[in-house]
Amino acid sequence: MKKYEIVFVLHADEPESEMDARVAKIESMVKETGGEITDRNHWGVRQLAYEIQHETRGNYMHLRFLSEGPAIDKMDTEFRLDHKVLRHLVVVDEEWKERNEANRAKRRAAATRSVAPPAPEAAPAPAGDE
Repeated sequence: MKKYEIVFVLHADEPESEMDARVAKIESMVKETGGEITDRNHWGVRQLAYEIQHETRGNYMHLRFLSEGPAIDKMDTEFRLDHKVLRHLVVVDEEWKERNEANRAKRRAAATRSVAPPAPEAAPAPAGDE
């Protein structure tokens, strides 16, 4: 199972029951594949950066969940056909921070191995009176 994130924007004038209905629909799709919603974050009504379908404000919801691929395809189709959804985006939550740190550590270790400091040379014997 993969970790996913979805953000979707509803019309700002829609009642909260519409938002709850969308979240319930996503939850049922996720549970059909044996997944689960791990985090819900309702961002509320916000100003849009640009007009979408003559709307300047939207009601935002952000969800994180575990699921299989078929649920994502079904979810995408549902949101495309729903006229109350202005925009939606589903992405794989790749835990980039942890992988990025691991990759940096590997590169640092490889760099220190390949650029090992030269072995110290023996110091010449001091020139003295003979």
